[in-house]
Amino acid sequence: MISDFQWALAGLAVLIIVLVIIYNRWQEAKYKKHAENAFSSDHRDVLLHEPADRVEPQLGTMSKMGALDDDLMGFDTPTFDEPIMPTSAPDARLPGINVEIDTVALLLADASILPDQFWPTVQQSQRVSKRIIWEGLVGGLWQPIDAHNADDREGFRELRAGLQLASRSGAVDANTIYAFNEMMVAFAQGISAVSQREDAELAIERAQIVDAFCADTDIEIAVNVIGKSGATFANTKVRGLAESNGLAVLDSGEYELRDALGHTLFTLRNMSAEEPPGIRHAGAYLTGLTFALDVPLAPQPVRVFEQMMTLALRFADTLQGDVVDDNRKVLTANGRKVIAETITGIASDMQAKGVAPGSSAALRLYS
Repeated sequence: MISDFQWALAGLAVLIIVLVIIYNRWQEAKYKKHAENAFSSDHRDVLLHEPADRVEPQLGTMSKMGALDDDLMGFDTPTFDEPIMPTSAPDARLPGINVEIDTVALLLADASILPDQFWPTVQQSQRVSKRIIWEGLVGGLWQPIDAHNADDREGFRELRAGLQLASRSGAVDANTIYAFNEMMVAFAQGISAVSQREDAELAIERAQIVDAFCADTDIEIAVNVIGKSGATFANTKVRGLAESNGLAVLDSGEYELRDALGHTLFTLRNMSAEEPPGIRHAGAYLTGLTFALDVPLAPQPVRVFEQMMTLALRFADTLQGDVVDDNRKVLTANGRKVIAETITGIASDMQAKGVAPGSSAALRLYS
């Protein structure tokens, strides 16, 4: 027979086993929580979360970068005998489908899809949306399809079309997405091709996300040149200074510096809100000038900002003025550094989402 002592030992053994199991479960839960904390992030990814209410971009947002102190450490003051050279664009900026900002439909056929088969649908698609791009696969590379190559008699075995999901005007509406998918289905059936499309509901969700991302990164940096002690600038002198520094005049009367491909890097306009922004359409004397950089549209925006600041300082030196922010506070070297860091952050966010500043995708998204 089993003695009371043996029963006690057996009970103790069972208790020890239970305690070991409980301890192991506790350790497992602790390490799981530790791992979750280690790999989680509090940073909101605008391409993965539902956007908040859209806040439209405002002009001259430099004043929102924070207070600019009088610390002169940071950027060196540039010399004024160096010409302002246009910055080259990072690519040819030709419009092309981008899976980050487009919903894409793909068509694959056993035989080449000839122009008389696809061109009517290409033209029809412009009635669905002006923001639809078509491409054909040639030698493993996607090539744009437009009026210039629509008569290519060899055709394409693979075609794709991309509907842009958002722009500065907002997200594309759901009806347009449905119409786009229906058009592509009908086209594929009409030429006995196989089609693949993004689910319409998913595309609608992505349109809102891309729209939020566009709003979050849509920033203009504006710096101003004003006269010392309230002095004004002669309009003719400002215009001569702008043209001698390579700025081109627009029909609006504003000026802009362009890159080697003719795309705008930054603009120069009348600072006064009570007068037309075009300098050539303003009065004989100007109370201030504004240099403005549209960050998403500028290739290498930090470098462009430095060029813009160099020119603003050159204008201030020639016109005997100061470079100030929207609060008319003198913009110091440390303030410029803060702005440059902000621009770097925006550019990094855009690069991470496959929409580099100044690229063809950026020109489409921020239009």
